[in-house]
Amino acid sequence: MNLNESLRDWINENIDGYPSLDGVTLATMGETADLVPPFLGIYETGSETRETEGVVMHGISDFDITCELHTVPADADNGGTTAAEERQMRRDLYAILGDRAGIDWITERNDWRVFDIQVPSPTTGLGEDRRLTTWSLSILACPI
Repeated sequence: MNLNESLRDWINENIDGYPSLDGVTLATMGETADLVPPFLGIYETGSETRETEGVVMHGISDFDITCELHTVPADADNGGTTAAEERQMRRDLYAILGDRAGIDWITERNDWRVFDIQVPSPTTGLGEDRRLTTWSLSILACPI
């Protein structure tokens, strides 16, 4: 299992505690082509070997994971997600992604040792008839 699938499973494990996320589909790389919003796409977008004070830490890498919440702005005809609903979804996902318990939970479920997960604030913008909120996570991990 890879890190983005483990992150998806962590979110799925905690999503029931957040009513705003009821009905949000969780998908990893390659699974988002035919999805209808609202959904959260989770993608590994890169990795590099960790270097500290000029010393390469072989086996330890920084993994870049992008999480994208796709919603359709509501209007009278589409039954989409209102701005208030989307803000609550964003807050709730941020709470799950930023929960430090996720580090140990993910470590116990794959062949990686996770040392840290950094979750900066998301950015939100409009795209092709969608509202898109993006988190760019950095996960420090090594294979066990």
